[in-house]
Amino acid sequence: TPLINMESAMNHPCQALADWKTLDELKVPAQGKFVLSWVYHPRALPLAVPAAAMTMAAHRGMEVVVLRPEGFDIPQPLADKARRLAQASGGSFTETTDRTAAMKGAHVLYAKEWGSTRHYGDARADQELRRGHYDWRVEEPWFAGSQPDCHFMHCLPVRRNVAVSDALLDGSRSVVLREAYNRMPAQMAVLHRLLA
Repeated sequence: TPLINMESAMNHPCQALADWKTLDELKVPAQGKFVLSWVYHPRALPLAVPAAAMTMAAHRGMEVVVLRPEGFDIPQPLADKARRLAQASGGSFTETTDRTAAMKGAHVLYAKEWGSTRHYGDARADQELRRGHYDWRVEEPWFAGSQPDCHFMHCLPVRRNVAVSDALLDGSRSVVLREAYNRMPAQMAVLHRLLA
């Protein structure tokens, strides 16, 4: 019997397929720059979507940059996997806390919330670490050094004016509705492939 991972603690392949389809529809260059940014949320969330998004972009051969505050780094096994995929596809994988450098020349900013793996299972320590990072809410000034048509992505649902401003979420950069819609055809294609 075929099994489909609808989301696990460290992967969300159906979301990654929808994101890949969205990038194709937007004609984002295969070798373009993909920034995955941590954004603020009041509590720790899983690494499933961040892991899937960065490995998807690495597999495409993109320049993948994970932008995050100290303490919210990607676990080494996931970072190593993304780095291997990127190298095999002609891309790259790096992590940084420098927003200006990360966004320079970016084609895509993919925002996502996740917990501190340094404090996995310790909600109080995670909460203490994320306190003071309220400015990790995506706003238009983040895009100052990006490509003029840099797109904003998020898998939804999202907390408005917490992870991203209303103006950006509802603005012309945002492709979150297209991205959400693409879950349906992507998952239909998976079902067809497995069951046909």
